[in-house]
Amino acid sequence: MSAKMNDIDNAKLEEAMQVYMKDQDKEHLIRLAHAIQDTKLFVPAMAVQKQKQGGFQPYIVKNGDGDMYMPAFTSMKKFPPNQKYQGMLKIQYKQCVSMLLDTPTLVQGIVLNPYTDNLMLKSQMLELSRKVEQSAKEAPKTFSVKTEDFRMIVRHNVEFHQIPEKLFAQKLEFIKNLNEETLCELYKAPYAEVGQDGQYPYTKDSFEIMELSIRDDLSIMQIIAPSKYLYQTNCRELYVVWNPQTEQVGYYVIEKGMDTEDIKFHLDAFKEDGSWEKLEEAPSDGNIMNRVMELFGGEP
Repeated sequence: MSAKMNDIDNAKLEEAMQVYMKDQDKEHLIRLAHAIQDTKLFVPAMAVQKQKQGGFQPYIVKNGDGDMYMPAFTSMKKFPPNQKYQGMLKIQYKQCVSMLLDTPTLVQGIVLNPYTDNLMLKSQMLELSRKVEQSAKEAPKTFSVKTEDFRMIVRHNVEFHQIPEKLFAQKLEFIKNLNEETLCELYKAPYAEVGQDGQYPYTKDSFEIMELSIRDDLSIMQIIAPSKYLYQTNCRELYVVWNPQTEQVGYYVIEKGMDTEDIKFHLDAFKEDGSWEKLEEAPSDGNIMNRVMELFGGEP
């Protein structure tokens, strides 16, 4: 693997894996499906000489029964010592699922961290992942998961994907148009898409926004998200930081921890490439804004 390739922070996924391997019940399986949905993985690959322009295809491994699996690793720490591969793909889990479900193959599924955890995700698990991905586009009453899981998924998608994607793409234009009403509509959109507007639990008064201009080159917006239906992986607070002079933007959230964690809330930082990092336990309320501004670039 190239030394230049950055590691992946999959702490949340690795925790869900450990919980599921200890107790493989339905609830833990669903939690694992949620945790892995938006992650990236390291997939060992080999060169394909038959393609005119070259390329790589994933390695395949066999278990003791002769079943074939595609190996994938959640972080560099999970690689076996002295193991060498021709290449390494750093790709989204969704792409791994597509490789196996969308084309005819004898591969039975994905094996996560085969030299340590050796957790096999068979085709049934891959199909469940597809259901989790599609659930935000379906009516709550049609879900095979519980109602609270639906609300959790929809909210997670807004806070971890839609808002940062729009922020980093549109920058100050997005910030300019962001208020309690537009924010409420953003959370409501998944319900409206499936004709379930009446099931949407919030109003614009459910959100609180405070904007501060600290210096000519530093502004911050604090968003207090609804406390109603605040589940694990959902955000209690959102912070948008920007430099009006350079249009540099940053996005940070206070995320509710997993039920299995001792830490109740985490401070997460998002990057422009769509990835995010769970940095630390959330500071006390009076220190969060200062900490966010420090992370963005220097003392407030």
